[in-house]
Amino acid sequence: MAKSIMEQLLQNGRVRRGMLGVNIQTLTEELAEAMEIKDASGVIVSGVRPGSAAEKAGLRRGDVITAVNGEKIADGNVLRNKIAGTLPGTEVKLTIQREGGTQEVSVVLDEFNSESASADPETQGGENAPSTGPSGKLGVTLQPVTPQLAKQFGSESVTEGLVVMDVDPNGAAADAGISRGDIIIEVNRRTVTAAEDVEAALQNAGGRAVMHLIARRGSTIYLPVRPR
Repeated sequence: MAKSIMEQLLQNGRVRRGMLGVNIQTLTEELAEAMEIKDASGVIVSGVRPGSAAEKAGLRRGDVITAVNGEKIADGNVLRNKIAGTLPGTEVKLTIQREGGTQEVSVVLDEFNSESASADPETQGGENAPSTGPSGKLGVTLQPVTPQLAKQFGSESVTEGLVVMDVDPNGAAADAGISRGDIIIEVNRRTVTAAEDVEAALQNAGGRAVMHLIARRGSTIYLPVRPR
C-alpha cells in the first residue's frame, strides 16, 4: 500500500482510495456461534449504504466477507486496508457466506470521501418507558420505537424495533455491550416489535448466543447475547 500511495502522490498530487459503502464488524467466535457459522473468520456486513457500490453489487446486511480477490480476510482492518489500497472504479471479487452457502460477488469500488465516511458508526431527556425497570432474560426495559424516540437517540431512519430505555448492569444485555438508547431491530434475523418477541428468542436459544441487530446513533451493529 505504501508504494501505491507514493505513486499516486507523484502522479496525481493526491491519494484516491476505494470504498465499498458498508458498515463492518470482525466475525468473533460468539457472533459465529449465534449465526451458526463453523469458521469464525471474516467480516460481517452490519449495514449497507443506499446507492453505494456494495448495494449496487447486491451485498446484504448479514453477509460475511471471507476473501477479496481470493485473498483471505481475517478481520475488519485487513478488509479496510485492502479496499482503501485499491483505486476507485476497480472491480473486486468478494467471497461471501450467505444463508449457509458460499458465493462470489463482483463490486466496482466507489471513491472514498470524508462525507461518506462520516456516515460510519461511532442523550438528552425525552419520553420515558412505562415499565418499572429492567427485567426478563435480557435484563432491559424495552419500549416500541416511535419517531420521537428514534430522533432522540439519533436513529431517525429506524421505524421498527424496540428501544432500550434501561439496562440492568448485571444482566446479559450489559455483558454484551447493549446500552440505553440502542434500538433492537432483529433477533436471530427476525424483526421484533414487542418485548415478548425478544424473550421468546432467548428462551428458545438453549444457552447458545443469540444475535441481536442494534441501531445505534444512525448505524447498525450485530451483538451476540448469551441468555442467562
